Amino acid sequence: MADSHPDQHFDSVFTRPPRGRRSQPALSRDRIVAATIALLDRDGAPALTMRKLAAELGVHATSLYWYVQRREDLVDLAVDEILTEAAAALPGPEVPWRTAVKQTAGLFYAALTGHAWAAEFAGSRPLIGPNAIALSRRIVTALHECNKSEEFQAVAIRAFSNQILGAAAIAVAMRQMRQSDTDRHEEARAAAVSESDALATDNEYFDQVLDLLIAGIDAQPGSEVPADGNAGSHPGKP
Repeated sequence: MADSHPDQHFDSVFTRPPRGRRSQPALSRDRIVAATIALLDRDGAPALTMRKLAAELGVHATSLYWYVQRREDLVDLAVDEILTEAAAALPGPEVPWRTAVKQTAGLFYAALTGHAWAAEFAGSRPLIGPNAIALSRRIVTALHECNKSEEFQAVAIRAFSNQILGAAAIAVAMRQMRQSDTDRHEEARAAAVSESDALATDNEYFDQVLDLLIAGIDAQPGSEVPADGNAGSHPGKP
């Protein structure tokens, strides 16, 4: 999940000023991103190279370097692009924090599992694109309303991040197993301790896990609100 305060010194396609179009009007960053997503959806992550993408676009590979510096830039742009619809559907500020956290986590998870490669890359790349940050900030903002200490909120944010990214990766891996070898998948399910464990392996309890996380937050004592109304402040801190 994205850091709500990304390090501006981190070298990323999102921290560099975008360059304008070159004289070749058929090529643009938007077209490059769309072609990247199409290539990844069709052929998977290992197939993504600058040379192959250039061939898909009908241009020379050197033309791509005007818009991106390396393959990782393509990955980062593609992952953030598939989060566009999720970021546009965020719950408003009037939504109670428990509902807002669940809805936002569900949007994030659905977007990542909609593209097998996205779930893989999201767990290994910093998510600092504008859509990823919008989703992450909505979760952070919601958890700030749970009336717990700042330290506990930080733990809760990490727990939701791990659930979203981890559950998405597992769901995609199990889907690929089913598609590639149905018999082997059935053997894996049969080896589970119980049918409940097998269903959990397929990640069918995503919402229930979110409920457990929220229940754990509710079970923790709330922060005392001092006279100035700043919940979560600590004695001795300014």
